[in-house]
Amino acid sequence: MNATTAKLIVLNTCWAALVVWAAVMGYVQFVFTHDISGLSYIISALLVVAIAAAFAGRVNFLPHAKIWFVMLGLIGNICGFIVALQGMAGGSLTDADGLMKLATALLDGMSVAFCSTLVGAIAALWTSTNGWLLGLAASE
Repeated sequence: MNATTAKLIVLNTCWAALVVWAAVMGYVQFVFTHDISGLSYIISALLVVAIAAAFAGRVNFLPHAKIWFVMLGLIGNICGFIVALQGMAGGSLTDADGLMKLATALLDGMSVAFCSTLVGAIAALWTSTNGWLLGLAASE
């Protein structure tokens, strides 16, 4: 095992420990249950692929993956706003049921927006630190 691989193991173990802590605290479950778009699952799967590729020595795409994660998070943000706006079109402000429907749609939309953006940002940071450790510039 070379020094770079050892550093990758330490760095990714620290990130994994952070994820385990977040899972113990209930944050991971909250994010994945409230992101009804499923983008958080896609971002997480791509993050696992990116980390595995870093260990395998295929690092040329890591700077690009960082941008992909941010973009996927922003797409989730837009999807969340669309979900929220759809609820506004169908909600009636004249009765309690309509207000509840509107509030539910707004909360669902905000959950998608914030949760997918959070997962995308964390994946981008994780990938960015791996790229930094491997000596990759942001433009490579």
